[in-house]
This record gives sequence, structure tokens and C-alpha cells, in this order.
Amino acid sequence: MLQPNALIVALLLFITQIASAQSDTKVDNKKFNEAVKLADDKAFGEAIQLFSEILENDPQNIPALYNIGNCYLNTSDGPDTAIVYFQEAYDLLQEDEKIGDVGVDIQLSIGKSHQYLLEHEKAITEYEELIAILPAEDELLRLEALREIEVCENAIELMQSPVTLKVKNLGPTINSKYDDHSPMISADQSMLFFTSRRASSYSELLFDGQYAERIYSSSKEEAEWKKAKSLQELFNKPGHEAGVALSAQATELIIYRHDVDGANLYVSSYDGSTWSEPVKMRSPINTKYEETHATATADKKTLYFTSNRPGGLGGYDIYRVRELPNGELGKAENMAAFNTPYDEETPVLHPNGKVMYFSSEGHNSMGQFDIFYSVMDDEGNWGPVQNMGYPINTPDDDFFFVPTTTPNIAYYASARYDDNYGGSDLYLIEYEEPEINRLAVIKGCINATDDAPIENVDIKVTRQGENEVIGHYKPHPGTGKYILILEADGKYNIEYSGEGFDGQSKTIDVTREMTYKGTSQTSNLDDVMMIAVAEPEPEATESENVYDTSDGIPYYTVQILSLKKPITTYDIFVDLEHEQITEYKCNDGFYRYSYGAFKGFKAALKGKDKVLQTGLWLDSFVRNIEQYNNLTEDTPAE
Repeated sequence: MLQPNALIVALLLFITQIASAQSDTKVDNKKFNEAVKLADDKAFGEAIQLFSEILENDPQNIPALYNIGNCYLNTSDGPDTAIVYFQEAYDLLQEDEKIGDVGVDIQLSIGKSHQYLLEHEKAITEYEELIAILPAEDELLRLEALREIEVCENAIELMQSPVTLKVKNLGPTINSKYDDHSPMISADQSMLFFTSRRASSYSELLFDGQYAERIYSSSKEEAEWKKAKSLQELFNKPGHEAGVALSAQATELIIYRHDVDGANLYVSSYDGSTWSEPVKMRSPINTKYEETHATATADKKTLYFTSNRPGGLGGYDIYRVRELPNGELGKAENMAAFNTPYDEETPVLHPNGKVMYFSSEGHNSMGQFDIFYSVMDDEGNWGPVQNMGYPINTPDDDFFFVPTTTPNIAYYASARYDDNYGGSDLYLIEYEEPEINRLAVIKGCINATDDAPIENVDIKVTRQGENEVIGHYKPHPGTGKYILILEADGKYNIEYSGEGFDGQSKTIDVTREMTYKGTSQTSNLDDVMMIAVAEPEPEATESENVYDTSDGIPYYTVQILSLKKPITTYDIFVDLEHEQITEYKCNDGFYRYSYGAFKGFKAALKGKDKVLQTGLWLDSFVRNIEQYNNLTEDTPAE
């Protein structure tokens, strides 16, 4: 999902041209080209084997020496071996070649290898020697070498004050011999979602020896993670599908898809038993360019995301989009407080909504992507960007740092530890507790008389004696459950209100004993019964085909089926009223069939229960009827 290191790929592609330029070297062109293709596809182990075979017959083959070094440089334990091959290749060059493109590329690679080995003084020497021989017209290379020197100096400074760190592999129920990354955790730390490239019947084997990215989840039972299972209902398209953000209650999942439609962000909702078909996020979030990661505030009114659209400060930048009072989205704002001329990725908002974690190649990175954070002040402005420090960060790429409500606990993906099961694994890390207020996770549930819809019920939290709203929450429209995340040592007023209901309120005193301290715990509020002051709206009939949502309550339907070709008879919908079945001819080439039109999510869940009782459509799910507007070219077929 993330882009490979541009320098390494560029060097790898460039050096393949050397083979034809070495007139006095015998090269098995077929085997060499095959090895280069494997390396370009990041199948470095197989490429190393082929380059080794070439070097057995021709140990002074400079292109093979360089490429095998590059392959080792891209493996977790190979930089020391890479230096050996790079140095052999460099020593074989003629003096004039050492100051040419080939020699310069090899010197850059030697410097990078020293960085990976934490030999920063040696790397600086290599870069300084390179700068000394560069022609005056090679300004870009000179600037690149100067940046690498700056990065080495950053690393030296950061390593002088290392962060105390405890790292625990999440074990074989979570990790596999393939890459596992992008952890996402619910607010109560009972549900874990992540992305894996492991083998499954739902993902195809790709050129690099791993499988297409798929999303997995696990629940915690007696402080241990159960065996991870794939979210099968999401996998209806080829290509990568990765999770990038999870709501506090683990009921909404933002998904990255890289398929025939490009790289875009989608959202899927959990109705209590099934995840819905992912829906592409609205403009201006998605564009014809690449949108790769996202994170949202607790009230879902603000989304931060990454994109390489034109007009940014660098390649991939972090943007912010806010929902306007009329429900539309405002313009995408470039977050200049975070962005640099380099790439920024993987933004993750702390559960308190006031600390942003992200990865960047800029700022005071100690090499490639490092993890940084910024704290929002009382006026809503983001403060100075801070490096998370060594060894959380290294000279290699560091991504996917996911904080929890426990101040010193986070989840993390890495391939650098000795106890990994293969590729990158997921870890729980415990580090020095930062200077932020401790948080408590408060769970509650809202019910309503007459089983009235609760979509427009709003939960506002204020500190006692103050009027400023510090928390804005919504219950799940089907279950009524909600989660509050509140700072300790405070007394709070909680107001429950919504059109068509009498208001309710309660107070809560959040003590430090209610906060997390190394293990998961939550506090529970008594259920709230909202008193409906008006009769619920009657269900719309299909003949009306008009859905009045002016009261803030959407209409939902139960999607039963999605096919490439239309069905010829509704007789397959056994025990369901055929007049309640609607066919949608969608612009992605699928025909979708849904059952009913229900005012409110709870009513739709009852409709779903009726569908499930047929025993035929077990992967049915509830979705907002308005979503079909973006999926269809024409009006629904009769």
C-alpha cells in the first residue's frame, strides 16, 4: 500500500542499463533480466539467488554485484552484506567511472547501508567524499547527499537520548509469515483490526511471493487475542484492500482500495453482525490521484487524509476536510503544520482528539519515514512537530504507530525484531508515559420509547460549571451503544437530546481509577431511555418511492444480492414479498437487489432479521438507501 523508497527503486532501474555498457563482462542476459524483474517486484530473496548464480560464473560482474547489494539492502538483516557487494563493485570501477553515474550511485548506496547499520559517522564520510567529486552541474545529487548528511546528524542526536521501550509480539494468533501491518484498535482495546498479505481463498498470489492485502480482525478473550479471521464480506474486488482507520466502537472502518478505479478511500459500517459493502468516500476526499490513509475525529465531522494531488507541499501530503452545517463537505485544506517537501503518510488521531501521529520523510527524520506527533493547543492550532525518538524510529521506514487510550501503550508494525514470524509483524509497545492527561473510556446505551429511531439523538459533554462542549458523540443507530472518551480528574455533564424526544441529562465524576493503566478496563453508565414525544414515521412503501428525511432520520434497505448479470425471476427470493424487492443497475457493472425501505436503522435490522430467517441470504446487510444514488446511472428498475 505504501510507496517503495524512490531512491532505491530509481537506482535499481538505472543500474540495469549497465549490463549492456560493460563490453568486457560476460552476462547471462536472460537470467540477469529475470533477476532484475524479481527485484523490481520486491521478490528480493529469489532475485538474490539468481544474482548469486551469475556471480559464481563471473565474480567481477559489476551490474550483478550492485544489484545483489541492492537486494540485500532491502532485506531486514542484509545491510552489512550489501556493503560488501557495493564495495567490491566500486573497487572494480575505473577511476573515471568512479565519478560517473555508476560510481555515484554505488557511493550513495554504501552511505545508505551505513545508515541502516547505525554507522552514521561512516555514512557522513561517504556522502562528504561524494560531494567533493561531484561535478558542479549535479546540483540535485549534491542536495540529496546534503539531505542524507542532515538525516545522519538527526539520527546521532536522537540516539543520544533513546526512548525506553518494551516490545511484545502479538503472537501467532495475529501474525503470519507474511507482512502484517496497519493495526487498528477499538477504544476499549477489545477489538483489533489489521491488514495482512497472508494466503487465503479471498486473495490472489502476487509477483512478490505474497498475497493481495486483506483485512483481518480479532477479539480479546481473557487478555489474549483470539485467532484472527478475515472480513470476507469486503472482498469482492481484485487488488489490495487494506484497513486504515477504525471508529471508537469498531463499527465503522475506512478502507484503502487499489484496483481498476485507482487508489481511493472507502467506508464500511457494521450493523451488529455484518459489514456493509464499502462505499467510496465523497469528493473532495477522493480524486483521480491517490488517497491512501485517513483518520477521523470522534464526532466524524473532520477527516484527515493523505493524497498526492497537485498543489501540495511535497509528494504525499496530509489534508483536512470538515463537514459543513448543511451536511456537505468543505474544501480540502493542506495541513501545512504537518507537511514538508517530502512525503507524509499514515495520520492517526489520538483518542483524545488533540494529538496527531503521522509518518514523514521530512522534519528531523533519522532516515526515510519516521513517526512524528503534534499537539493541538486550546485554540485548535497544531503545535510544533516532534520526532517520537529512537528506537521507535530508525534509519529504515517506520509506519503505523497507533496510540490507545492508555497514555504509554501503542500498537505498531515492524520487521526489525528477532521474534517476528516473517515480514512485518504487529507489536504492542510500552514506552515512557507522555505528558498528556489520562483518559477514561465510558460505555453507555440509549433506548427509546415506541422503539423510535435514534439517528438524530445527540450526546454533548461539558465540564461542570462550563458551557463549552468538549465532546460530541452519537449512539449507534441500531444498537444505541456509545462510547465517551474523557479526561480523568474531572466532573462532567452529559446531555442527550434530539428532534422528537424529551431531553435527558446526567453527571459523571471521572477519577483516575477509571482510566487505563496497562490493562483494558471500561466504566459503564446506566442505560438512558429517550422519551419520544411524537409517533414514529410510518414506513415508506415502494410505490411512493419518496423518502422524506427532513427530520434527520434516513431510510435504509437490506441489500441481499450483487450480481454481474440481472436475475430473470424474483422467485429465488423465497418468503420475501416480491414487491419489496428493488433492482438497481449500478454504474460499476453490478446489479444489486435490496429488500424494503425502512425508516431508521432499528427498523431496518428487523427487516434484515426477516431476510436471514429465509436461511438463504446470510451475508445480507443494512445500507442507507441514498447510497444507491451514487451507484446508479438511472432510476431503480421496476
